[in-house]
Amino acid sequence: MRQIDLHCNIDEDVFSLTIFLTRLLTGLVLLYVTIGSLLFYREFLYNATAIGLPLPVPVGLTVLVAELFLALFLILGWFTRPAAWLSVLCTAVMGVIFFASDFNKLYVALLVLLLTALLPAALLGPGKISLDYKHAVRRAQKSRRG
Repeated sequence: MRQIDLHCNIDEDVFSLTIFLTRLLTGLVLLYVTIGSLLFYREFLYNATAIGLPLPVPVGLTVLVAELFLALFLILGWFTRPAAWLSVLCTAVMGVIFFASDFNKLYVALLVLLLTALLPAALLGPGKISLDYKHAVRRAQKSRRG
């Protein structure tokens, strides 16, 4: 039996645009959730205390500030892969605090959707429309100059 040798041709510009739009929309959703939690910080920190976190105020504020910066990193495409993986972790912790450990199907579905949206950036990288790409180009040009 003859083997078929097929290749998938990917347009690099369209791929980069797709990754950028995924990063942008996911980052905007994370900003929306984080700013919502910051606006209602009393309830958020009360829930952190109610579920028994050690040092609930510092832990709660650290999670919120980390999520804020991770969302900005995703939008800009800076440290994209670590930011994507860490934002899944921070969003899970933030959701546990926000819902006061009362898991429901909607929370689990939203977390799975967030993970699905972050997987392309986490696994495939940031694409050409990112600070990571611009930094890599500068490094490559610098090493060629000698």
